[in-house]
Amino acid sequence: MNPNAVLLIEDHPLVSMMLADMLTEHAPDLTVLKVPTIQASEQHIHENPRLVIFDLNLPDCEGVNSARRVRNLFPFSQLLAFTGTTHDDILQELGEMEIPCVRKSADYHELLNAVMKGLMATGVSCQEGMSADKMKSKNEFQSNIIAPGSKKPLTWRQVEIMRRIAVGMTAKEAARDMNLSPETVRAHMREVLVRLGAQNRAHAVSIFTKAERQSRLLEEAQSQ
Repeated sequence: MNPNAVLLIEDHPLVSMMLADMLTEHAPDLTVLKVPTIQASEQHIHENPRLVIFDLNLPDCEGVNSARRVRNLFPFSQLLAFTGTTHDDILQELGEMEIPCVRKSADYHELLNAVMKGLMATGVSCQEGMSADKMKSKNEFQSNIIAPGSKKPLTWRQVEIMRRIAVGMTAKEAARDMNLSPETVRAHMREVLVRLGAQNRAHAVSIFTKAERQSRLLEEAQSQ
């Protein structure tokens, strides 16, 4: 038995990688187990995972039948269905089975909130402030790029600046490239350091690169 195990049953490698990154960033003590099918998940029954996140449509099972099989295999685990379906009858059946679900079309904050609620329901302590209930909702000025432990995503302008800084531009070069004043770019960089919780520019680039990668993985998964 592994008291800190979380099981991901997902056949799409990008989705699986994105969820694993999210889990380990916000609950670093977790052991994340990844399998592509329900049949493959049987090897982890003895682990008695705290949380099982599963895709409803898998190579060896689809729809509500997937939920039933996962429930039978892991009767003592908290479950979270990850689905692209919009069929009300399927969502209703999941509700009757008391299995929460999150749609693949959800933005990063909605997905994070669902995962964190699933973890906290099992007694796992997550990093403070990561519940979406405590975050400001995304608007037209905000991107999906948010650092672990932060309450504020970067704005799109800050993202564009950081992309230039990440490839080695100076603040002055980024300003010229974006037709901004150097002081405007430096002001944005000061705010970026705060939002990313970074100690310096190099640290900010490291955090930003990983956060942007997560955002892109989520967008690619949702487009499948």
